[in-house]
Amino acid sequence: MIERQRAEIEAAFRERRTPPDAGSPRVLTFPAWAEAGGAISRGGRTSLDPVTVQAVRDGARPGDPLPRRQPDHYTDHVTGIEVILTGEPPGQRVAVLFSHRHFPGVRFGHRFEADDPDGPSGEYFALMRDIEEGALHRMMEAEPSPDASGITWTVWGARLPGLEPLRERIEAAFREGWRQVRAGRPQALTERTYAEARKILDAGGWTGLDRSVIEAVRGGAQPGDLLPPPQPDPYIDHVTDAEVIITASGPHRRAAVLFSHQHFPGLRFGHRFPADPGLADPIDLKEAIETGSLHRMMQDQPAADQAGIIWTTWNDADQD
Repeated sequence: MIERQRAEIEAAFRERRTPPDAGSPRVLTFPAWAEAGGAISRGGRTSLDPVTVQAVRDGARPGDPLPRRQPDHYTDHVTGIEVILTGEPPGQRVAVLFSHRHFPGVRFGHRFEADDPDGPSGEYFALMRDIEEGALHRMMEAEPSPDASGITWTVWGARLPGLEPLRERIEAAFREGWRQVRAGRPQALTERTYAEARKILDAGGWTGLDRSVIEAVRGGAQPGDLLPPPQPDPYIDHVTDAEVIITASGPHRRAAVLFSHQHFPGLRFGHRFPADPGLADPIDLKEAIETGSLHRMMQDQPAADQAGIIWTTWNDADQD
């Protein structure tokens, strides 16, 4: 069944099937109207067909008739198509990996529902319509994070069942680190920050300023100059070499993270997250370790398992 779905979706992309409304009367939808208006205001960067954009420029509103769409394929902004299977049985999903000309260097992924009532062709048409009407552009305004393979998945696509989405979320947290406000974005040096940095350089002492700011002022930066963007800190202080896995089976199946800690050289730790993904949040592990839970546990060091892993003992049903 899933192989048939994959083959039909792959054929739709390969044949670049024409939109179902090609050559037929159509009306302006609200999403298309909103996307066209946004494209006009941002200088035309859109995947909508030019006829729709021009109609909105001329004053068309949702529900108004549009000129017939020419019998052509969907936007040629979508390139590099690869249809794959993701996840593990029985929760596998058909997905498409693709690139978009407006986002060079970004590789996107979209998972399809396993039992869409419109069938594989309908799923293809729905994805291309969503991209045309700006769903991808709106998603990218929030700067979503890619997964460990570098794929940025659409937020409106199907989700993998089971623990895989949780594993991906935890893995992203450790990979990206603890992001300060404006991390990764340029910022201007303010008079107040400059004065504090100069005070530290001249007299020493403690400061909460990012080290890159101090170095920029040392190098001659003046108020108003752009500073290097602050970089994310490690997700958990002193925790290194994190590896997120899914462990055990049956009722004991969990998402877990293996990690090292700079205060305990040579040891390898593991932490199992709650079985309910809705209760599993990596921020809880961050707070526990940074408030001393690991150090308190190691005052009476638990035995390592056969693989040499010392599992955390707090909030772990498998340790009860």
